[in-house]
Amino acid sequence: MVERSHPARYATPIPFEAIATYVACFMRTFKLLIFFNLVFIPVLVVSFFGAANIVRGQLQENAGQQVLENSRIMMQTARASRLYTTKQISPLLDHEQSRVDKANNSVFEILDEQLPAAVQKAIDSIHHPKDKQVVESIRQQILDNVRQAPRHLPGSEFFPQSIPFYASTENFNYFRSKYPDYSYKEAALNPTNPRDRTVDWDADVVNIFRNDPARTEVTGHRDTPDGASLYFCAPIRVDDASCLTCHSTPEKAPVEMVKIYGTANGFGWKLNDVIGAQIVSVPAKLADAAAERALRAILLWFGGILGFVFVAANIIGLLLFGQSSSRLTWALSMMTPK
Repeated sequence: MVERSHPARYATPIPFEAIATYVACFMRTFKLLIFFNLVFIPVLVVSFFGAANIVRGQLQENAGQQVLENSRIMMQTARASRLYTTKQISPLLDHEQSRVDKANNSVFEILDEQLPAAVQKAIDSIHHPKDKQVVESIRQQILDNVRQAPRHLPGSEFFPQSIPFYASTENFNYFRSKYPDYSYKEAALNPTNPRDRTVDWDADVVNIFRNDPARTEVTGHRDTPDGASLYFCAPIRVDDASCLTCHSTPEKAPVEMVKIYGTANGFGWKLNDVIGAQIVSVPAKLADAAAERALRAILLWFGGILGFVFVAANIIGLLLFGQSSSRLTWALSMMTPK
């Protein structure tokens, strides 16, 4: 019988020196990979935080510019409201007031002239003396009653809604019900309504525009009890002669307006003068919060990309540093008997 061979029984064991060489090569690869990560990880961390700092600054600047741009749009809306009030509401109220005045004059003319003339004409057409005398006495009684009756007919009336300052401020107050963080004020050095008077830094802004008539806007930051605030300001000029109807002298102003606000404030304005400023204020935290939300989203994606780069770099390092291990494997295979 032919005895079967058992190759495993006669296989020569791998020498201890080869195993030691293999372990040494593996440790060398491992040490190289650790050294690579000791250099690569700080580079990634510095890159991450450096990019975060740069992106944060840019986002805060962009958010601030966006808030100011929104303020500019709101101010243009308020300016449009002022223009609408001046060009349409005020003339409409003046037209209606003229109709009331004309109706009053017509009523007085009927009572004082047309009614007596009509009664007299009726009396003249009566031929019987006794009837004529009776109608004449009735005529005189009617005329006396008409003359003695109080004439409380509607007179001229002042509507603050026809004033651009009042209209634009009230309009913005409705807007604030949806966007309470934004505040709006039309500040004047000499306003008719005391609520529009400049206070503290408002007066400085108005004086900037008065000292530099060519300037169209002022922006910046200021500290408030509630924190930092962004502001956007534009000048208010007397650019329509109709404004002088109420603000030139108390004698030319509507009587009802003078009764409400008095004669001490809101007069002496001149055409093309800068008399105030539109001011929109927004808490700086509003822009900061928007920047932080955008920053978190960007850093999340950026961190994911750096994590992918880290894993990919380690895989490539293993492939490169592991070439020595592959050469050792080949050497061991040559030492193993066939």
